Amino acid sequence: MNYRYCREKGQGVLEFGLLLVLVAAVVVGSLALFGSGVEGQYQGILSRLGFGQGQSETTYLTIMNDFLDRINQFYEENGRWPRSWGDYAYTDLGLDPEDWHNPVNGIRWGPHGADIGLGTDPGDEYMIYVSDFDGNEMRLYDSWNIWCVASDSKCYYHRVAPENEIDINTLRLVKRE
Repeated sequence: MNYRYCREKGQGVLEFGLLLVLVAAVVVGSLALFGSGVEGQYQGILSRLGFGQGQSETTYLTIMNDFLDRINQFYEENGRWPRSWGDYAYTDLGLDPEDWHNPVNGIRWGPHGADIGLGTDPGDEYMIYVSDFDGNEMRLYDSWNIWCVASDSKCYYHRVAPENEIDINTLRLVKRE
C-alpha cells in the first residue's frame, strides 16, 4: 500500500471527525440558547400527531407549581387572593387568558382565587386519572376538577376535603378512544 495514499486517507478521516465535532458544538449551543422554545414546539408536534404520552409529568407539575407560585406571590404583594372570575382569574396572575381557554398539555387549567383547578371537559382529547395516598386510582369525570390549594400545595379530587386528598404525582393522562 502506498504511504502517501494512507496518509491522505487518514487526513480525510481526521477532517471529517473535526467537521462532526463542529456540527455537534453548533447543535448543542443552539439547544442551550433556544432549548425551551424548541421543547415547546416539539411537544406541540407530538401532541398534534397523537403522541400524548410524550407530555411528561414534569410539564404538568411545572405548570401547576407556576400557578401556585403566582397565586401565593399575588397574595404576598396584595394581601388578598387573586380574583376568581372571568379573565381576571388569569390577568391578576400576569397571564393572558387566551393562552388558557383550551387545554394545555391535555389539561384545562382554571385559577380560582386561592386554588388552581385541573380538569377536562366533554370532547377533550384526554381523560385524567389520579390516585389517593392509599393507592386507589380514580378517574376524573368531565367538568370535575382536581383542586390544588396555594397555601399548602395539597391537591384534592373533585372538592377540597381531607378525605379527598390525592397524590398529584400519580396524575396521568389517558387518550380517549
